[in-house]
This record gives sequence, structure tokens and C-alpha cells, in this order.
Amino acid sequence: MAYSTINTTKWGDCTQCSNTNVACVKVKKDLVCTQCNDRNKALIQIKKQKDRNALISDLAHVRKLEVDNKPPKDYAELDRFFKEMQKRMTGKCENCGGKTEAHTKLYKNSIAHILPKAYFKSVATNENNWLELCFYGNSCHTNYDNKMIDLIDLNCFDTVIQKFTRIYPHIAAEEKRRIPPILIEYLKTEL
Repeated sequence: MAYSTINTTKWGDCTQCSNTNVACVKVKKDLVCTQCNDRNKALIQIKKQKDRNALISDLAHVRKLEVDNKPPKDYAELDRFFKEMQKRMTGKCENCGGKTEAHTKLYKNSIAHILPKAYFKSVATNENNWLELCFYGNSCHTNYDNKMIDLIDLNCFDTVIQKFTRIYPHIAAEEKRRIPPILIEYLKTEL
């Protein structure tokens, strides 16, 4: 491997400080001593970092404005929905017949939405958009949400179809594209 032996410094008087007859670097047309040159490079780096920080700060401010302008999530309606559905719970899983959390503080764990509330906001609190599925025991609720149990494999599939036909007219147009195809097929035969 070859190393460069070209001397990059010259001896002379620095134009930025009072040093004379020192190792200097040519910057444009001036001779600058290595100390001043290092200081200048450091100042340039500090200025660049300040500019970057200012830009990041501005972006953070813009993002904060975007977040602040979003309407706050209203969980009150969803809480009312869960409390109302708790009154209708029987304590028995509609899929496997196991025990649900109907009469405990964890009752929400046993209320499974037929159409996920994250994708179907228009019917998230619809009184027909739920099933009572066990959360512990056989974990029917978890397995249903994680697609381990398919809709058609549910023992309460007839109930799902009946409730879905009542929910369908209330689903927002832009959300209808997310409806599982099996429910669309049954909707055609039911109507």
C-alpha cells in the first residue's frame, strides 16, 4: 500500500492570527495555521449541527401541531358499549360453551367484535357487532382475533350471519371493502 508523501502544509505567517513562521494550510488565497484551520473546521461543524438541530426542532414543532389538531380519541362511547353488552352477557362462550368473564372486572376480554373495531369504526359500538367468547379457558376470543379460528369454523356462525345482516346497512361505504368475502356470500343468500 502506498502512502502519500506530498506535504500538505507550508511554512508561513497565518492571516487569521499573529503566528509567524508556522506550518500553514492554504485556504483559498490565504495561509492559515493548522490551529486556526482546525478551529475553523470545528466552527463549521458546530454551525452545521445547529442548523440540523433547528431543522429537527422545526419538524418536531410541525408534527406536534399535526398531533394537536387531531381530535382526541373518545373512548366514552366504547366504554358505554362495553357496559351495555355486559348486561347482555350470559357467562357462557358462544363458540365452545366455556366460562366467560361476564361478571368480573375483566368482562371486556370476553366481548369479541365480529367486525374489528379498528377497521370498522362506523359499527364499532353497534349492538349487534359482538359475540361472547371465552378469553381464558379455550381462548376463543384471542384465537378468533388472531385468525386461528376462521369465521366459518365458529360454532356460532349462524349467529354471526344473523348479526352481520343487521350490521351491514350501518357500515360506512369506505369500510365495506374490508368485509370478509364469506360474509358477503352469506349476505347475498340472506337478502
